[in-house]
Amino acid sequence: MSSTFAFPSPVGGVSLPSDFAPSVVFAVMYGLLMPIFIRRISNSESRAVLSISSIVSTTERIAIFSLRSMQSHDDAKRMQHGLLAYVQATFGVAFIGSAMDVVVLARCLLVNSTKGPIAPDSPRNYPSASPFSTETPPSSTFQLVDGGVPVDQPRKRRFYRRFTDIWKLIFLTATIPGIIAGLRYPSGITDPATADYIMTLRYVSSGLALLYIIFSAGVVAWIASKIPGTRRSQIIYLFAILACNASTAIYRLAFMYSRTTSLTSTAPGSGNTATEKATFYIFHILSDWGACALLLVPNVRQWFNTGLLGDYRSSDPPRREPRWAERQELAKARKDGTVV
Repeated sequence: MSSTFAFPSPVGGVSLPSDFAPSVVFAVMYGLLMPIFIRRISNSESRAVLSISSIVSTTERIAIFSLRSMQSHDDAKRMQHGLLAYVQATFGVAFIGSAMDVVVLARCLLVNSTKGPIAPDSPRNYPSASPFSTETPPSSTFQLVDGGVPVDQPRKRRFYRRFTDIWKLIFLTATIPGIIAGLRYPSGITDPATADYIMTLRYVSSGLALLYIIFSAGVVAWIASKIPGTRRSQIIYLFAILACNASTAIYRLAFMYSRTTSLTSTAPGSGNTATEKATFYIFHILSDWGACALLLVPNVRQWFNTGLLGDYRSSDPPRREPRWAERQELAKARKDGTVV
């Protein structure tokens, strides 16, 4: 499909015969992550809601690259506007979702650091375990902070929760423009004004995403230096995910200026040259796959003490007296007349 004016080139170009092999390779690579997710989700000691966003991205990429492999040898499917919009939208925001998962893990580190003495069988009392393990190590004594008993800090915990809520929400200012730009992309092929609007949205989305990723790296560095009990391996892990996200954001910003007059053009800037395809698959898709693999392969539930849902509370639950359950049972028995 050609146009009388230059419109923003599609990120990754369109699927040409040369895309068949890399599309199959990445469909298989993403497919290899599925058994890992099934293993994690089937084991109560590694099951975590955090894995859901990564597996959604993984499933989408398997479908996308399977379709791209078919499009590479089918001219009619190559020009389907609905699929083009879907691909551009998902390519534009998947890496932002991975960066938001870093916020969830950082929140667990921050909130856990404020908790005081807890029950001996709590996950916080487990000795360090391999993040690739699926078995829970036996509980031990209370964790100590700087050689002393940890002190409960509810006010600091509340601040960390509000801070991470805002930290996560600001990523939406990068996600929403990316989704709109992707879904409106086919309209930009026939309307110059829409084409300019789409280019602006793509710059805003990728630019803000990179800014927030850099900010996230700064927060992680602060956690490494200020939060007691944080392990070096946890910090390196979070930096590795953010590095993958930054690679995608930088690639997209470098490519955003490109325009073309035809989706199937192979001129420089069209996204369809051999060099442009190679940089797309290496710095965008491989980076996205790396972030998904990092979030799925390790047992983050044990490694970061996330529990099933992570730290989802906005505030601490009301405190209950140690014998609260027994008193409730006694009150119920008296009401039933079984105890006088």
